[in-house]
Amino acid sequence: MTLTAILLVLISAFMHAGWNFFGKQAKPTLAFFFLTMLLGSLLFSPLIVWQWSLIQAFDLRILGLLLLTGLFQALYLWGLAEAYRAGDMSIAYPIARSSPLIIVCVSSWLLGQGSGISNQSIVGVILIVLGCLLIPLPRLQDFSWRNYNNRTTVFALIAAFATAGYSLVDDRATQLMRELASPDGTPISPPEHIAILYVTLQSCFSLIWMVWFVWLSKPQRQQFKDMARRQWRLAAITAVLMLCTYSLVILAMAFVSNVSYVVAFRQLSIPLGVLFAVIGFGESFKLPKLIGVGMTFTGLIAVALG
Repeated sequence: MTLTAILLVLISAFMHAGWNFFGKQAKPTLAFFFLTMLLGSLLFSPLIVWQWSLIQAFDLRILGLLLLTGLFQALYLWGLAEAYRAGDMSIAYPIARSSPLIIVCVSSWLLGQGSGISNQSIVGVILIVLGCLLIPLPRLQDFSWRNYNNRTTVFALIAAFATAGYSLVDDRATQLMRELASPDGTPISPPEHIAILYVTLQSCFSLIWMVWFVWLSKPQRQQFKDMARRQWRLAAITAVLMLCTYSLVILAMAFVSNVSYVVAFRQLSIPLGVLFAVIGFGESFKLPKLIGVGMTFTGLIAVALG
């Protein structure tokens, strides 16, 4: 990873842990995240007009990938909301953040990109995954299937699979967008403009999928109306942090040879998220969680320097 990519992802990690903290504070449901995506899309909508020449150059491949990433984003937010409702943020957040590493690395290998992943980075990924397996344990000797066979883990894994899905899709979609050029051969837009536009469009396309789940469910529809009145400020803050966070990640993808490095280094938000949960919500910080966070951080350093 280049220094630019590391700095971009480092800033995004702080912001990611931050919006998850605000999301958990709101006792989230899918309706809350639908409101978040709606407000984010509205706040960033002027970018669509600003970058209209780029949007006009989109082909069916890019539009198809945007529709697919919108589905993955909707699944991610649904899984995250259910995981936070079922258990502690300091357990759900690390699982949701670490598991995509396995999926993305395996997918990269199957797609023929495995030669770009160093041995040190592979060791780092293993440390991150093992560390996150320790985090939910009440005691070190309590390592058993029971500690993972619950709603928190199941929905956190749904969020993790969705994260891996949109990470791979977004890498390809933004690559195609960066290749779009004017007749004289110059790129239509620079990477930083593409990053913020892409995240705005991702939010818009996620609404296409989320609106059916929210509006066709009477309880979700009522929750949305209540939250629009009482929690719109919290939803707006969450939306800004969410979209800015991922804009930095999309931009960082332009400075790495393999998207697995970005996905891995983003996991710095894991110890930050655990710290926010322990301080902000008073969640427990037992020895397995401490060791797990330490292993995760060590793995992150190995990936970043690999």
